[in-house]
Amino acid sequence: MAKMRKEDVKTEADIVSYLSDWSDFEKAVYLTTFRIPKGKVSTYQTVAKSIGRPKACRAVANALHNNPLFPVVPCWRVVKSDGGFGGEKTGAAARRRRVEDEGVPIKDGKVVLCEELIFSCKPDTVD
Repeated sequence: MAKMRKEDVKTEADIVSYLSDWSDFEKAVYLTTFRIPKGKVSTYQTVAKSIGRPKACRAVANALHNNPLFPVVPCWRVVKSDGGFGGEKTGAAARRRRVEDEGVPIKDGKVVLCEELIFSCKPDTVD
């Protein structure tokens, strides 16, 4: 069977299929991030807790840094716990512009975090 092309990935099932050789952890991170709607954000900590790995914040950040499904999986919607954008300066500025363009409030270069803005989702079991 031929491997699915990145441009054909549209659904959660497609993500699981496309990432068939990736770890369950990575699939869970990408599925959870895929579910973050436009105009909302999540934090690395929230994603880690959502996938049942509350101490894996840095591992979540590393997985999203290596996101093979950008822009299908909206990794720019995951921020640091203080609302900041991690990583190198140019990439952080681009992610900040993207969330701001989606209507997320920014002040002093950080997301203005509030309960209504943070998205939290428990992923389904990844097969």
